[in-house]
Amino acid sequence: MRFESPKMKMKRTHGKIGRAYFGSRSDAARWVRDSLRIQIIERSEGALLARGDSLPSEDCLCATFGVSRNAIRESLDLLRQEGLVERIPGVGTILKSSKICQRLDRLKGLSESLEGSQLSVTNGILAGRDVSANSFVAQKLGVPEGTPVVFVERLRIVDGTAFSLDDSYVRTDVVQDLLGADLLNRDLFSLLEELQQASLGWAEIKTEAVAADESTAEILCVDVGSPLLLVHRMVYLDDGTPLDLEVVRYRGDRSYLCSTLRRNFLQM
Repeated sequence: MRFESPKMKMKRTHGKIGRAYFGSRSDAARWVRDSLRIQIIERSEGALLARGDSLPSEDCLCATFGVSRNAIRESLDLLRQEGLVERIPGVGTILKSSKICQRLDRLKGLSESLEGSQLSVTNGILAGRDVSANSFVAQKLGVPEGTPVVFVERLRIVDGTAFSLDDSYVRTDVVQDLLGADLLNRDLFSLLEELQQASLGWAEIKTEAVAADESTAEILCVDVGSPLLLVHRMVYLDDGTPLDLEVVRYRGDRSYLCSTLRRNFLQM
C-alpha cells in the first residue's frame, strides 16, 4: 500500500511548489497525521484497507513525507490517541477501527447508506411512546403545542459496535401505527414512506461537535467527554409537510460527514 505526501501530490499535479516545507516537528506531525487520516478513511471506504491491516513502515513513511522518524512517530501517536490506529511492538501500526461515511447530500437511512458494504446494522429500541409536543417540537413539526406525537429513541449498531443514538419526533396525524412497525430491523425513513404511502422530499440539517455526557457515553460505549457529531435533521414529505424531527448523535471515532458541493447553483 502506498501513501502519498502533500508535497508529492503538488509536484505531480501542479509542477513546482510555491514554498519550502517549513515548520516544527509538531507541525510536521500534524500535517502528516491529517494526510494519513484522510487516506486511511478513503481506503477503508473503498474496501482497500480493513481493520487489522498494517500501515507502511516508519522508514517508508519517512521517505514518503520527507520528515524525520520522530515526526512520523508523533503523527502515528496522534492517530492512536484518536483511536484510529494501534501500534503493536514487533508488528508495526495497524488500523484499529474504520469510520463510516454519513453523506449530507443524500436523504438515506443508515441501512440504505451501507447497502453493499457487508456491514450489518441492528437497532436497540430504548424508547417508543406517544408524547405531547413541547413548544419547540410543535413549532418544527407545524402543529399546535401539546399535540400528540410519537417519540422514538434507538441505538444504531454497526457490525456489533455502537454507532449512533437517534431521537425522533414524528407527527401522528400524518403517520399512524409507527410504534407497531418493525423499528427493530428497519430504517425509519423506509418505514415512514411505507406507512404514509408517500415519498420523503428533503431535510434541513444542522451539525455541530459536542462532548458525550454521562448518559450518552454509557449508551454509546465511549468515555465521558468523547467527541460526538450531533446532527439536527428536520425531514419533510415531497409536498412540503413537516414530518420527522430528529436529533442524532454519532460516535466521532466511528463516523465522518461527507458531501459534494458545487460553487454554481445552476450546475445542480
